[in-house]
Amino acid sequence: MCIKKKGFNIAIDGLSGAGKSSIGYQVAKRLNFTFIDSGLFYRYIADRFYLDDTIQLNEIRLFKNEMIGSPSYYLQEIEFHLQEKTSQEKLQIGQKASEISKIPEIRNIINEIIQTIVKNDGYVVVGRDATTKILPNAKVKLVLEADFETRVYRRTKQLNIEEFGAIGKVFSDLLKHDVDAFDLILEAKKVATIINTSDLSIEQVVARILLRISWIEFGDNNMLHIIIFILFVFVYTLRVHFSEKIESN
Repeated sequence: MCIKKKGFNIAIDGLSGAGKSSIGYQVAKRLNFTFIDSGLFYRYIADRFYLDDTIQLNEIRLFKNEMIGSPSYYLQEIEFHLQEKTSQEKLQIGQKASEISKIPEIRNIINEIIQTIVKNDGYVVVGRDATTKILPNAKVKLVLEADFETRVYRRTKQLNIEEFGAIGKVFSDLLKHDVDAFDLILEAKKVATIINTSDLSIEQVVARILLRISWIEFGDNNMLHIIIFILFVFVYTLRVHFSEKIESN
C-alpha cells in the first residue's frame, strides 16, 4: 500500500524492544512518508562525539547546525552509520547513547533537529518522547508496548546475539531503560493510542495503525471515504493473515 504524502506527522513512542523502529519503518513505507528514528541520533552522536569518556558538546552543537543545513544527507548518514558495527560494538554504543540521553542539552539539540526537519509534514518519527516532547502536535500519536520477555528476545535477535553473557547484558540494559523511561511512557500513554505488540507480527501491527490513521484522516470527510478505506485495510489484514498461515504451514 502506498498513499500520497498527507499534511500530518506520526509519532510512535514506547519502551525499548517494543518494535517502534521496525513498525515505524513499515508504516512510513506504506504511506510514502519519511522515517526518522530518534534513537539512531543518540547512537550516532555517542559514537562520533563521546570519545575517551569525554562528551564533545561543542562538536555536537556544530553538528546540529550542519544537519539542519543538510538534513537529507545526514538522515542517510545516520541510518547507515552503525550497519557495519559488530554486535559488541553496538552494545557499547547503546550504553554510551543511554548516558548522553540523560543530558538535557543533548536531548534538546536532537529534538530541535528533528522538529526543524519535520516542519513540512509527511514523517514518521519513533523514539522516546516522540509523542510528548519531539512531536507534541503530531496528528497521530501511538505508544507500542510488549511484555519484557518478548522485548529481550527481539533485541537479542536484532543484535544477532547468541552468547549467554551478551544476552544477560541486553536483559540488564532493557531493565535499566524501563526504569529510566517509566514516567515518560506514562505521560505518553495519556496522549496516545496504546498498541500491545507482544503477540502480533509487524504486518498485523502495521494494519492496526493504518486503520487508526483512517479514522483520524477521514473522520471529517463523508462516510463513503471511511467505508472504502476500512474495506481496504480489512482486505490488507486478511492478506497478511493468510500469508502468515501459508508460511507457517
